Amino acid sequence: MARTQSENYADIRREILRRSAALFARVGYSNASIADLAKANRVSRGLLYHYFDSKEKILAEMLSEHLDYLRDEVRKAAARGADAEARFRATVRAMVLINAGSKDLQIVLLHDLQNLEPADRGAIVRKQRDIVAILSGLVRACDARGKIDGRTLKAQTMMLIGMINYTYIWYDPAGPVTPEEYAALVSGTYLGGLVA
Repeated sequence: MARTQSENYADIRREILRRSAALFARVGYSNASIADLAKANRVSRGLLYHYFDSKEKILAEMLSEHLDYLRDEVRKAAARGADAEARFRATVRAMVLINAGSKDLQIVLLHDLQNLEPADRGAIVRKQRDIVAILSGLVRACDARGKIDGRTLKAQTMMLIGMINYTYIWYDPAGPVTPEEYAALVSGTYLGGLVA
């Protein structure tokens, strides 16, 4: 007989994804066993399988949900503001705040994406490309002096993404520089170089 879903099924799934992301960020996806996942989630292996078919499905869903949220917020931010610079600053701020609040997911995304099956990995990569395209459009829109051409646009965009995404290595959101301040620093530094 199939197990029925509890009233808080969705909440339990979200919590499993959160705790699993923390485990994957700490030890790496490849080093985490199903037993480790069950222990980290304080459930039996059987109960874990009630919520997810496999370890890979946990990884796929956590990254898919994270990228859906990030892409949606980037789209909203890129549409806010009276001019290109305001939209750029709003988008950088949105990305920095999301990354500051989801460090584990950012680590997993940057280090464990290759562990997904090709179809799941492809879906995630398409979402990432959507974000890159939005940022490229903002970078180009802020380039009033025409310093960026087709040859350098990708490099300029990826440099910006690096300033935002790789902060997990050194940046502490609870430290002396708040996420809002860091976002302003990124925007100011980047735009200062672009318009100089």
